[in-house]
Amino acid sequence: MIDFVKCYLLDKNRFEDHVVNSKLIDLTMKFNQNTGEIEEFPKRGKDGNLDVVINKERAYVSGSIHKHYNILHEKGNQNYDDFYYSQLESEIRGLIKKYRINKSTSFTNLEIGFNLIVNKDPKFILDNNILMNNYKAPSKNLKFSGKGDYKDFQMTDYTIRIYNKSKQLKLDKNILRVELKIKNKRFLHSLGVFELEDLLDKEVLKSLFRRLIEAIEGLIIVDVVCPENIPETDYTRIISYTNPLYWINLKSTKSPKVNSRLKKAFINLLNKYELLNTKIQLLELLDNKFSELIEIDSFKDVA
Repeated sequence: MIDFVKCYLLDKNRFEDHVVNSKLIDLTMKFNQNTGEIEEFPKRGKDGNLDVVINKERAYVSGSIHKHYNILHEKGNQNYDDFYYSQLESEIRGLIKKYRINKSTSFTNLEIGFNLIVNKDPKFILDNNILMNNYKAPSKNLKFSGKGDYKDFQMTDYTIRIYNKSKQLKLDKNILRVELKIKNKRFLHSLGVFELEDLLDKEVLKSLFRRLIEAIEGLIIVDVVCPENIPETDYTRIISYTNPLYWINLKSTKSPKVNSRLKKAFINLLNKYELLNTKIQLLELLDNKFSELIEIDSFKDVA
Protein backbone atom coordinates (compact mmCIF):
# COMPACT_ATOMS: atom_id res chain seq x y z
CA MET A 1 0.00 0.00 0.00
CA ILE A 2 1.33 3.49 0.75
CA ASP A 3 5.02 3.43 1.65
CA PHE A 4 7.42 6.38 1.18
CA VAL A 5 6.05 9.90 1.62
CA LYS A 6 7.54 13.36 1.65
CA CYS A 7 5.29 16.13 2.86
CA TYR A 8 6.03 19.75 3.67
CA LEU A 9 4.46 21.59 6.58
CA LEU A 10 2.47 24.63 5.51
CA ASP A 11 3.00 26.38 8.85
CA LYS A 12 6.70 25.82 9.33
CA ASN A 13 7.02 28.02 12.43
CA ARG A 14 4.17 26.34 14.27
CA PHE A 15 5.56 22.90 13.45
CA GLU A 16 9.06 23.92 14.58
CA ASP A 17 7.79 25.37 17.85
CA HIS A 18 5.85 22.22 18.62
CA VAL A 19 8.72 19.83 17.82
CA VAL A 20 11.29 21.90 19.73
CA ASN A 21 9.16 22.72 22.78
CA SER A 22 7.63 19.27 23.16
CA LYS A 23 10.99 17.56 22.65
CA LEU A 24 9.33 14.89 20.55
CA ILE A 25 12.61 14.04 18.88
CA ASP A 26 16.24 15.01 19.28
CA LEU A 27 17.19 17.68 16.76
CA THR A 28 20.76 18.31 15.68
CA MET A 29 22.31 21.41 14.12
CA LYS A 30 25.59 22.05 12.32
CA PHE A 31 28.69 23.30 14.06
CA ASN A 32 30.53 25.94 12.03
CA GLN A 33 34.23 25.23 12.54
CA ASN A 34 35.23 28.61 11.10
CA THR A 35 33.16 30.72 13.49
CA GLY A 36 32.83 28.29 16.39
CA GLU A 37 29.07 28.84 16.36
CA ILE A 38 26.12 26.49 16.13
CA GLU A 39 24.14 27.20 12.97
CA GLU A 40 20.42 27.55 13.62
CA PHE A 41 19.40 25.78 10.41
CA PRO A 42 18.95 23.17 9.25
CA LYS A 43 17.60 21.30 12.25
CA ARG A 44 17.47 17.56 11.64
CA GLY A 45 16.05 14.67 13.59
CA LYS A 46 14.87 11.07 13.39
CA ASP A 47 11.50 9.68 14.40
CA GLY A 48 12.23 6.01 14.05
CA ASN A 49 13.03 5.77 10.35
CA LEU A 50 11.36 9.09 9.43
CA ASP A 51 13.50 12.14 8.66
CA VAL A 52 12.37 15.44 10.16
CA VAL A 53 14.08 18.45 8.59
CA ILE A 54 13.49 22.08 9.51
CA ASN A 55 15.11 24.68 7.28
CA LYS A 56 14.94 28.45 7.54
CA GLU A 57 11.98 28.71 5.18
CA ARG A 58 10.44 25.22 5.11
CA ALA A 59 10.09 22.00 7.06
CA TYR A 60 9.27 18.49 5.93
CA VAL A 61 8.86 14.90 7.09
CA SER A 62 9.92 12.04 4.82
CA GLY A 63 10.34 8.29 4.91
CA SER A 64 8.44 5.03 4.77
CA ILE A 65 5.28 5.20 6.87
CA HIS A 66 4.93 1.43 6.39
CA LYS A 67 8.28 0.90 8.11
CA HIS A 68 7.46 3.54 10.72
CA TYR A 69 4.28 1.68 11.63
CA ASN A 70 6.21 -1.58 11.96
CA ILE A 71 8.86 0.04 14.15
CA LEU A 72 6.19 1.44 16.48
CA HIS A 73 4.58 -2.00 16.73
CA GLU A 74 7.88 -3.86 17.21
CA LYS A 75 7.78 -5.58 13.84
CA GLY A 76 11.18 -4.31 12.75
CA ASN A 77 12.42 -1.66 10.32
CA GLN A 78 10.96 -3.42 7.27
CA ASN A 79 8.21 -3.22 4.66
CA TYR A 80 8.09 -6.80 3.34
CA ASP A 81 4.86 -7.61 5.19
CA ASP A 82 1.38 -6.44 4.21
CA PHE A 83 0.26 -2.93 5.17
CA TYR A 84 -3.51 -2.88 5.52
CA TYR A 85 -5.74 0.16 5.21
CA SER A 86 -6.63 -0.08 8.91
CA GLN A 87 -2.90 0.07 9.75
CA LEU A 88 -2.35 2.94 7.32
CA GLU A 89 -5.22 4.84 8.93
CA SER A 90 -3.80 4.24 12.41
CA GLU A 91 -0.35 5.42 11.27
CA ILE A 92 -1.61 8.62 9.60
CA ARG A 93 -3.89 9.61 12.47
CA GLY A 94 -1.01 8.96 14.85
CA LEU A 95 1.34 11.25 12.91
CA ILE A 96 -1.29 13.99 12.66
CA LYS A 97 -1.89 13.87 16.40
CA LYS A 98 1.77 13.59 17.34
CA TYR A 99 2.95 16.47 15.18
CA ARG A 100 -0.28 18.51 15.32
CA ILE A 101 -0.36 18.74 11.54
CA ASN A 102 -4.08 18.47 10.87
CA LYS A 103 -4.87 19.93 7.42
CA SER A 104 -1.43 21.54 7.20
CA THR A 105 0.70 19.38 4.88
CA SER A 106 1.57 19.46 1.20
CA PHE A 107 2.79 16.38 -0.68
CA THR A 108 5.70 16.38 -3.14
CA ASN A 109 6.60 12.66 -3.20
CA LEU A 110 4.66 9.47 -2.62
CA GLU A 111 5.17 5.78 -3.21
CA ILE A 112 2.55 3.05 -3.50
CA GLY A 113 3.90 -0.49 -3.48
CA PHE A 114 2.89 -4.11 -3.06
CA ASN A 115 4.65 -7.32 -2.07
CA LEU A 116 3.51 -10.10 -4.38
CA ILE A 117 4.07 -13.77 -3.58
CA VAL A 118 4.91 -15.32 -6.95
CA ASN A 119 5.19 -18.95 -8.01
CA LYS A 120 8.76 -18.70 -9.32
CA ASP A 121 12.00 -16.98 -8.43
CA PRO A 122 11.55 -13.18 -8.78
CA LYS A 123 15.03 -13.10 -10.30
CA PHE A 124 13.75 -15.19 -13.21
CA ILE A 125 10.82 -12.83 -13.76
CA LEU A 126 13.08 -9.78 -13.72
CA ASP A 127 15.71 -11.32 -15.98
CA ASN A 128 13.47 -13.05 -18.48
CA ASN A 129 9.94 -11.61 -18.43
CA ILE A 130 9.98 -7.89 -17.58
CA LEU A 131 11.68 -6.40 -20.62
CA MET A 132 10.66 -2.87 -21.59
CA ASN A 133 8.44 0.11 -20.91
CA ASN A 134 7.09 2.01 -23.91
CA TYR A 135 9.45 -0.17 -25.98
CA LYS A 136 12.48 1.18 -24.11
CA ALA A 137 14.97 -0.69 -21.93
CA PRO A 138 14.93 -0.18 -18.14
CA SER A 139 16.47 3.03 -16.85
CA LYS A 140 18.25 0.89 -14.26
CA ASN A 141 18.93 -2.83 -14.23
CA LEU A 142 20.89 -3.65 -11.10
CA LYS A 143 22.00 -6.66 -9.11
CA PHE A 144 22.96 -5.01 -5.80
CA SER A 145 26.25 -6.92 -5.59
CA GLY A 146 24.47 -10.24 -5.38
CA LYS A 147 21.96 -9.09 -2.74
CA GLY A 148 19.03 -8.46 -5.04
CA ASP A 149 17.64 -7.93 -8.51
CA TYR A 150 16.12 -4.60 -9.49
CA LYS A 151 14.70 -2.80 -12.53
CA ASP A 152 13.21 0.64 -12.79
CA PHE A 153 11.61 2.58 -15.60
CA GLN A 154 11.80 6.34 -15.13
CA MET A 155 9.13 8.58 -16.58
CA THR A 156 8.60 12.34 -16.30
CA ASP A 157 6.21 12.20 -13.33
CA TYR A 158 6.94 8.81 -11.80
CA THR A 159 9.20 5.77 -11.70
CA ILE A 160 8.11 2.14 -11.91
CA ARG A 161 10.29 0.04 -9.60
CA ILE A 162 10.26 -3.76 -9.52
CA TYR A 163 12.69 -5.81 -7.49
CA ASN A 164 13.40 -9.10 -5.77
CA LYS A 165 12.33 -8.47 -2.19
CA SER A 166 12.98 -12.02 -1.02
CA LYS A 167 16.60 -12.03 -2.19
CA GLN A 168 17.24 -8.54 -0.84
CA LEU A 169 16.20 -9.62 2.67
CA LYS A 170 16.94 -13.37 2.40
CA LEU A 171 13.29 -14.33 2.86
CA ASP A 172 11.92 -17.85 2.42
CA LYS A 173 9.02 -16.81 0.17
CA ASN A 174 9.30 -15.64 -3.45
CA ILE A 175 8.35 -11.96 -3.03
CA LEU A 176 8.35 -9.58 -5.96
CA ARG A 177 8.02 -5.93 -4.94
CA VAL A 178 6.16 -3.64 -7.37
CA GLU A 179 6.18 0.12 -6.73
CA LEU A 180 5.05 3.34 -8.33
CA LYS A 181 7.18 6.20 -7.04
CA ILE A 182 5.54 9.55 -7.82
CA LYS A 183 7.83 12.56 -7.75
CA ASN A 184 5.68 15.34 -9.17
CA LYS A 185 3.37 17.49 -7.05
CA ARG A 186 1.10 18.35 -9.98
CA PHE A 187 0.73 14.67 -10.84
CA LEU A 188 -0.19 13.87 -7.24
CA HIS A 189 -2.84 16.58 -7.36
CA SER A 190 -4.34 15.00 -10.48
CA LEU A 191 -4.77 11.78 -8.46
CA GLY A 192 -6.42 13.57 -5.53
CA VAL A 193 -3.41 13.75 -3.20
CA PHE A 194 -2.92 17.21 -1.71
CA GLU A 195 -2.40 16.60 2.02
CA LEU A 196 -1.79 13.75 4.45
CA GLU A 197 -5.49 13.34 5.24
CA ASP A 198 -6.23 12.49 1.61
CA LEU A 199 -4.58 9.10 2.14
CA LEU A 200 -7.45 8.22 4.48
CA ASP A 201 -9.84 8.41 1.54
CA LYS A 202 -10.27 5.00 -0.09
CA GLU A 203 -11.31 6.61 -3.36
CA VAL A 204 -7.96 8.42 -3.48
CA LEU A 205 -6.17 5.13 -2.78
CA LYS A 206 -8.13 3.52 -5.61
CA SER A 207 -7.07 6.37 -7.91
CA LEU A 208 -3.42 5.77 -7.01
CA PHE A 209 -3.82 2.04 -7.53
CA ARG A 210 -5.42 2.52 -10.95
CA ARG A 211 -2.43 4.62 -11.98
CA LEU A 212 -0.10 1.87 -10.83
CA ILE A 213 -2.06 -0.67 -12.88
CA GLU A 214 -1.93 1.57 -15.95
CA ALA A 215 1.84 1.82 -15.53
CA ILE A 216 2.24 -1.97 -15.27
CA GLU A 217 -0.07 -2.50 -18.26
CA GLY A 218 2.33 -0.31 -20.26
CA LEU A 219 5.26 -2.63 -19.56
CA ILE A 220 6.35 -5.25 -22.07
CA ILE A 221 6.17 -8.42 -19.94
CA VAL A 222 6.60 -11.54 -22.06
CA ASP A 223 6.71 -15.25 -21.26
CA VAL A 224 9.85 -17.17 -22.20
CA VAL A 225 9.69 -17.92 -25.92
CA CYS A 226 10.22 -21.59 -26.85
CA PRO A 227 11.36 -21.96 -30.49
CA GLU A 228 9.99 -25.49 -30.79
CA ASN A 229 6.44 -24.20 -30.26
CA ILE A 230 6.55 -21.35 -32.78
CA PRO A 231 7.25 -21.30 -36.54
CA GLU A 232 10.71 -20.00 -37.33
CA THR A 233 9.52 -16.82 -39.07
CA ASP A 234 7.33 -15.74 -36.15
CA TYR A 235 9.96 -16.79 -33.61
CA THR A 236 12.55 -14.58 -35.32
CA ARG A 237 10.15 -11.66 -35.34
CA ILE A 238 9.33 -12.04 -31.64
CA ILE A 239 13.02 -12.18 -30.72
CA SER A 240 13.58 -8.97 -32.69
CA TYR A 241 10.55 -7.26 -31.18
CA THR A 242 11.64 -8.04 -27.60
CA ASN A 243 14.96 -6.27 -28.13
CA PRO A 244 14.75 -2.54 -27.27
CA LEU A 245 17.52 -1.79 -29.79
CA TYR A 246 15.16 -2.92 -32.54
CA TRP A 247 12.69 -0.16 -31.64
CA ILE A 248 15.44 2.46 -31.29
CA ASN A 249 16.70 1.69 -34.79
CA LEU A 250 13.17 1.50 -36.16
CA LYS A 251 12.29 4.93 -34.81
CA SER A 252 15.23 6.50 -36.60
CA THR A 253 14.64 4.76 -39.94
CA LYS A 254 10.90 4.23 -40.32
CA SER A 255 7.83 6.45 -40.26
CA PRO A 256 5.51 6.61 -37.21
CA LYS A 257 2.91 4.75 -39.25
CA VAL A 258 5.27 1.82 -39.84
CA ASN A 259 6.34 1.91 -36.21
CA SER A 260 2.73 1.71 -35.04
CA ARG A 261 1.95 -1.14 -37.43
CA LEU A 262 4.88 -3.22 -36.19
CA LYS A 263 3.93 -2.65 -32.54
CA LYS A 264 0.45 -3.98 -33.31
CA ALA A 265 2.02 -6.95 -35.08
CA PHE A 266 4.12 -7.63 -31.98
CA ILE A 267 1.11 -7.59 -29.66
CA ASN A 268 -0.79 -9.84 -32.05
CA LEU A 269 2.05 -12.37 -31.96
CA LEU A 270 2.11 -12.31 -28.16
CA ASN A 271 -1.59 -13.00 -28.06
CA LYS A 272 -1.43 -15.62 -30.83
CA TYR A 273 1.17 -17.69 -29.00
CA GLU A 274 -0.19 -16.95 -25.50
CA LEU A 275 2.96 -15.24 -24.28
CA LEU A 276 1.24 -12.81 -21.89
CA ASN A 277 0.49 -15.23 -19.05
CA THR A 278 3.12 -13.80 -16.70
CA LYS A 279 1.80 -10.28 -17.23
CA ILE A 280 -1.80 -11.38 -16.70
CA GLN A 281 -0.83 -13.19 -13.49
CA LEU A 282 1.05 -10.17 -12.10
CA LEU A 283 -1.91 -7.89 -12.81
CA GLU A 284 -4.26 -10.36 -11.10
CA LEU A 285 -1.95 -10.61 -8.08
CA LEU A 286 -1.86 -6.83 -7.80
CA ASP A 287 -5.64 -6.56 -8.03
CA ASN A 288 -6.17 -9.27 -5.42
CA LYS A 289 -3.59 -7.80 -3.07
CA PHE A 290 -5.05 -4.31 -3.24
CA SER A 291 -8.57 -5.61 -2.61
CA GLU A 292 -7.29 -7.57 0.39
CA LEU A 293 -5.37 -4.67 1.90
CA ILE A 294 -8.08 -2.06 1.50
CA GLU A 295 -11.01 -4.20 2.65
CA ILE A 296 -9.68 -6.36 5.49
CA ASP A 297 -9.53 -4.83 8.94
CA SER A 298 -6.15 -6.04 10.18
CA PHE A 299 -7.10 -5.43 13.81
CA LYS A 300 -10.06 -7.83 13.54
CA ASP A 301 -9.45 -10.27 10.70
CA VAL A 302 -5.70 -10.81 10.62
CA ALA A 303 -3.96 -12.81 13.30
